[in-house]
Amino acid sequence: MMNKEVLILFFSLLLSVGLLLKYIPKERKREAHITFLFVQTIAWVYEYMQVIFKWVEFPYREFNFATKMSFSMHYFTYPTFGVFFIIFYPHHKGKLRRFIYIFLFAVAISTYTSLIEHYSSLIEFKKWNWYLSVLSNFIILCVIKRFVFWFKKGLFKMGHDS
Repeated sequence: MMNKEVLILFFSLLLSVGLLLKYIPKERKREAHITFLFVQTIAWVYEYMQVIFKWVEFPYREFNFATKMSFSMHYFTYPTFGVFFIIFYPHHKGKLRRFIYIFLFAVAISTYTSLIEHYSSLIEFKKWNWYLSVLSNFIILCVIKRFVFWFKKGLFKMGHDS
């Protein structure tokens, strides 16, 4: 019988892949790819800092001897959140609506992480909490948005030059 940590990781991965395959429009796959890769990079740095400063621990890890960091959550699940954040971003709405959108995504990611922390051994908050998570996720989402929209301008120009 599998333990709950393996089940959570398995279903998170399965759900991530399923949602990406089903809901990413064909014409936006390039944007989804660059977003996914960039979020993986940001997630690695973010997670590395959390571990180094002992803000969080990952008692259950896929690669227990190789690293003190989690793999699946930060390389599949969180990048999936990032992709959907970008794909459904309300470009042509007012500033307040865009702020609320970013805030709600930050709350969703933080709540997901807090539930994982509370009900499993995948993550353990040491000097961390839900509020810090919302704040840091809000900032990270702003960085992701800035990078992807900047990068997308280059892709758009490349498409018209060829």
